[in-house]
Amino acid sequence: MSNQEALKVNHMQEIEILRENNDRLNTYIKDKINQLLVVMGTRPLDTEKLDRDTLLDLDPIGIIALSFEQVLDHLKETNRKLCIAKDQLQAVFDTAGVCISIVDPELRIVNCNEKQKELLVSGNKEGLIGSYCYEVYCGKDSPTLDCPAIETLETGRSVFIRDIKKRDKSLQIVTSPLNDADGNVTGVVEVSIDVTEKKKAEEGLRQAEKLAAIGLLAAGIAHEINNPLANILGYAKTLMKDQNMNDKHTENLEVIVEQAKKASDIIRGILDFSRQSRSSFKEVELNGIILKVIKTLSGQVNKQKIKIVTNLGEIPPVKADPEQIEQVIDNLLLNAFYVFEGRRNGTIIVETERSGNYVEARVIDNGDGIPEEILSSIFDPFFTTKPVGKGAGLGLSICSGIIRDHGGTIHVESEPGKGTKFSFNIPTLPA
Repeated sequence: MSNQEALKVNHMQEIEILRENNDRLNTYIKDKINQLLVVMGTRPLDTEKLDRDTLLDLDPIGIIALSFEQVLDHLKETNRKLCIAKDQLQAVFDTAGVCISIVDPELRIVNCNEKQKELLVSGNKEGLIGSYCYEVYCGKDSPTLDCPAIETLETGRSVFIRDIKKRDKSLQIVTSPLNDADGNVTGVVEVSIDVTEKKKAEEGLRQAEKLAAIGLLAAGIAHEINNPLANILGYAKTLMKDQNMNDKHTENLEVIVEQAKKASDIIRGILDFSRQSRSSFKEVELNGIILKVIKTLSGQVNKQKIKIVTNLGEIPPVKADPEQIEQVIDNLLLNAFYVFEGRRNGTIIVETERSGNYVEARVIDNGDGIPEEILSSIFDPFFTTKPVGKGAGLGLSICSGIIRDHGGTIHVESEPGKGTKFSFNIPTLPA
């Protein structure tokens, strides 16, 4: 075979190879186009009837590319809307006026809003996600037996708790199951409402109603007793002047006078409690009244070796009856003094500060505290923990009435072994 013939054979072989490769390529392209069309829900093409010109005229790849472009545009728009919805939902979640937490079946925090952090998280507020809710919110090493989240996880039902204490806050709690598409409980949504101020207001209203009823009764009784008591004192003093009285009789009369005076003091306290005395309101400096009372009690302070610390802030004047406010401060300090009878290292802190449209004062001691079971009765009239003869149980009731008449509120916070804090507030003068 000549060289020319050999070259011709080789050329034909190359053409055949190219044709085979071209056929394979065309078959591959047609198959992949049909595969994409099937994925897109379009009827596949008849590959036997498709030649190159038909494919070019039909331009299925262009159609698919356009479809993909439309799908991508739709996905981008959907993603944009989802991001907006997510941001809106997160804003509502964070700015809601209630505490919201989501915990998993292991009681780990999945998410919580800002209100929850503000109310129940102390210290570092970062890194909460993944922590146990009972550690962060309740300060416990393990969940309590009455944990509503556990009950919801076990039963799959919502749980409502009317009143629960967490970090000195009164809360109402609702726990609801978080279910997946199959209805399985995958977590718990816990919603907490802070009702601390509401409970204080309800307690204040209850106390006011009780004091009003008892005040009317006490005032009537006091007036009826006052006259015969004055007669007893008068006759006793007259008899003491009689020269014919021996020492024994005089001693007995002194006892009568002393006890009658004690009864008279109680009557005066009852009248004060029932607000029978007139108030004289004027512009006063609360800090000045506090310093005056502390100076008056300095003898007892030195005698009992009590340390008084004053943290008096810059506060505006208030409209008040100075004698009545002095009575409140005096009573709160004397109560704190009584706590330290027979013991040393007593410290009393007196603080004032402005709080919005109010001036707040606090008297804090580091005594033994007040048991929780009697804390709610501390402002009740005639309630006292002092021994007989040490007090009639009217001091704090009178203080409560005075502060209420001044348009303010008075509260007590205490825990056994951690001292007691009495606080009251009075409205500032209008601008």
